[in-house]
Amino acid sequence: MGHFFQVQDDYLDCYGEPEVLGKIGTDIQDKKCGWLIVEALKLCSPEQRQSLEKNYGIDTAENIAAVKEVYRALGMEDIYRQFEEDSAVRIKGLIKQFSGELPESIFESFFNKIFKRNK
Repeated sequence: MGHFFQVQDDYLDCYGEPEVLGKIGTDIQDKKCGWLIVEALKLCSPEQRQSLEKNYGIDTAENIAAVKEVYRALGMEDIYRQFEEDSAVRIKGLIKQFSGELPESIFESFFNKIFKRNK
């Protein structure tokens, strides 16, 4: 669940609404090694990689927009949504498999608090 939560955090930093999050995401301009950039680098063309390398970590609206354009072209929002759904299935299976003597509802309750969160 911790990995899932961190990936969500990376996604929300880029795509979350600042009014809801209570902050403006800065992972791109801070050159953070987050899930979105790692996945984008796995999927991108040589030209897209060049754009990411040129623009990632530079704090101007133009550079941030260039990174987000590569994310858009790669379909990173859809890739995240698929990751989210796949993770839900995997985590629910792990809860059933490893909850042991503890009630599954403890883990399910925690997971339900973070699944599909928007802040």
